[in-house]
Parts: sequence; C-alpha cells; structure tokens
Amino acid sequence: MTRNIRMLGALLSIAVTAVGILWWTTPASYPFGAADRVKVSLTHLLEHDVTGPMTVAAGLVGLAVIFGPGPVVRAGAVAELLFFGVVLSDAGIMSVFAYGLAILGPVALLGVVAVGAARGKAFGLVGVAALAALAAADTITGFGALSLVGRYLDNVASDFASFGGRLGWTLANAAACAVWAVIAVKAFGTGERPRWIRPESAHRWGRIATIGAALCPLPYALYRLTWLTPWPTDADVTGTLRADTRLQGLLLAFAALAGAALTLGLISRWGEVFPRWVPIVHGRPVPVGLPVIAGGTVAGLCCLASPGLVIDSVLRGQPGALLLWPYPLWGTLLAVAVLAYWLRRRAVPAGQ
Repeated sequence: MTRNIRMLGALLSIAVTAVGILWWTTPASYPFGAADRVKVSLTHLLEHDVTGPMTVAAGLVGLAVIFGPGPVVRAGAVAELLFFGVVLSDAGIMSVFAYGLAILGPVALLGVVAVGAARGKAFGLVGVAALAALAAADTITGFGALSLVGRYLDNVASDFASFGGRLGWTLANAAACAVWAVIAVKAFGTGERPRWIRPESAHRWGRIATIGAALCPLPYALYRLTWLTPWPTDADVTGTLRADTRLQGLLLAFAALAGAALTLGLISRWGEVFPRWVPIVHGRPVPVGLPVIAGGTVAGLCCLASPGLVIDSVLRGQPGALLLWPYPLWGTLLAVAVLAYWLRRRAVPAGQ
C-alpha cells in the first residue's frame, strides 16, 4: 500500500474523530436521530450520545491501524467499512444518485445528439431535426413543454434544498466508505489470490449475475411509469398528477431502464468496443476501468442503501419495499457482475 493512501486514511480518520467529538459534545450539531428527515437509516434510531462516541472510536481506530502491518490494516479496514457502510449509511444516497442520473441523463443524450450532428452523423442530424420540430410544435400549440421542464427542475431543486445540509452528510459518509474500500482492496490485494478465481470461468457465472443485476431496477422503472397513467401506484398521489410530476416519473423510469441496459453491457460486445453511435471514440476498445468504476460505484451505493432499507421495511412491516428497491440483491449481483467483467477483460491483450 502506498504512502499516499495511508496518509489519506490518516487524514480521514482525524476528520472523523473531530466530527465525532463535535456530535458528542454539541447535540445541536448532530444531523441524525429521531428528528432526522431521512428515516431510512440506522442513525434515525441513534442519538448523539451513542453515535458521537462510536464515531470518535472509528476515527481513533483508523489512526491506530492505518500505518500498521498488512493484517492489522485489513482488520481495521473491515471494521471501518462496517461502521460507514452499515451504522452511518442511509438510503438517501440512492435518491441523490437517481435524481442526478435523471437530470444528467437527458443532458448527456442531448450532448451526444449535438456532437453527432456536428460531425454529420445521421442520428445526430435526425435528432436535431426532431428537437427543432418539437420546439416549433410547442411554440405553435402553446403546450408549454419548456416551462414544464423548468417546473420539473425547480421541483427537484426544491426537494434537495428542503433537506438542507443533511444530504451532504450522506455524501460525506459515502466518500469515507469509498476511501476505506480502496484501502481494503489495496490491503487484501497484497496477499495471494484465491484459487477459486478463474478468469476462464468468469463468462459463465458473470453472465448469470449480470442478467440478474439488470433485472433489479425494472420494478422501480415500472412503478414510476405508472405515473404516466391514470392509475399511479403510489398511495400518496391520485390520478390527477401534475404534468411536471409525470415528467419526473418518466425521467426516473428512464434512468432505471438506462441502468439496466448499461448493466447488460458487461456481457455485450458494446461493453468492450464503443458502438458506432458514440461520438469521437466509436470503434475503440472500452477502457476496462470505465465499466468497472461505474458499475462498482453503483454496486457500492446499493450496498450503502441496503441496511437502512432493510431496517425501515422491518419496522414499518412493509417487506414489499425490498421487491421494489432490491438494493441488497442488486448490489451483490452487480458487484459479482463487475468482478466477472474485470476478470474476463484483464485476460485479453490490449486492443483486442
């Protein structure tokens, strides 16, 4: 393990210790507990006099183990991952991710169309023509599609603003968990590789895991698509949804469907070579790290959201939530699928 990684772990541990002391000694600074707006978490059940000392302990343990020998670092990294990945985790991380994808996805699609049009590609020219026709129709009919998009973005911004800095703690915890995940990978990677890892068999078991992972977001996509019908499957809304709310459901469903499609790329040709419709890099090999980092990040987010979702579903007596948001299964299957992709691709010489 490099010195820089160890220093990063040490600095993180110092910051964690300071935060723990602040929470322990200043109850008003504590963002969790019974008053927390994010209910789908373990910290919703814990007050500052419990979480504060635990956070101080996590910081001190991190400082104590980060510069130790391999076995000590490995044990400490596992303990830190359990703390940040279970105790301080909450399902709000998936809300941040889903809404971010719902906003950035269409923007990225418009970018692809624009670049394609600039390069004279047929799909880009058709896309620009379609957008121009829609804009003209919107102006002539007065439908107000542009104002609809504006209201949607305003709704999303208002939702995030209503949480104040609470989602910032969700992101900070995810970052701390990611740092310790890197430390753990580096620490465990220095030992002998398990014999059960066989690159030649990764295609077989990876295919099963990938298909399973791709199916996991589909129930949520169907759930959001019902917002486009007169019979939305949400107990808090009626059949008279506003147009901007229906647009929100459509974009979230699109994000879930895009996630399923991208997951299948782990076992598809276009997951190894950029397809023709991708601007600039089409025809080039997909860097192994791109799907691994992207898929591994989503798998990690699912795992971070799992403890809070399981606890909340048990307390509410609503196990069906795990069918709609199968984060534990999704995170596990996606992690296995990404591992299989990495094992399979790393065995292929560069450029093939």
